[in-house]
Amino acid sequence: MRVILLRHGIAHDRADPDCPADPERELTPDGERKTRKVAKGLVALGCAPTRILTSPYRRARETAALAADAFGLDKAKLTLTEALLPEAAPHALYQQLYAFHNSDEEVLCAGHAPNLDKVIALALTGERAPVTALKKAGAALLAVDDLPRTRGTLVWLMPPKVLADLG
Repeated sequence: MRVILLRHGIAHDRADPDCPADPERELTPDGERKTRKVAKGLVALGCAPTRILTSPYRRARETAALAADAFGLDKAKLTLTEALLPEAAPHALYQQLYAFHNSDEEVLCAGHAPNLDKVIALALTGERAPVTALKKAGAALLAVDDLPRTRGTLVWLMPPKVLADLG
């Protein structure tokens, strides 16, 4: 199984006094524009998810919707999961992905730091301590072959600028 991990795009600044509560922080116009380019870059790389899992937080849902548009996926293919919340245990996402382990599906997961970096670390090292630092709208591709075990191979990790340039 191929798992694309996509960190949400640039969102409303927490330091802004008008910033809504964390779950409702939305992408900024610049964040939306850059995330749209990143999604096109994922298409150019040959990514072809058949479903998208997303954190229920607004900025991740918006990121997932932009990715769905780029891939021509029906928004009905978006599934909300608390396994992609910022502080979720990385094992939770692997448990969620286990539902698709007998398929050749490629799944895109739209989420947050530090969770996504912990998901990568668990696949590579068996530990939760991050070995990567995905930037906003950055992405990584994991090849995960032995679910429910949490072992995988990092195929690539790209910053948003590289992905946007590809798109």
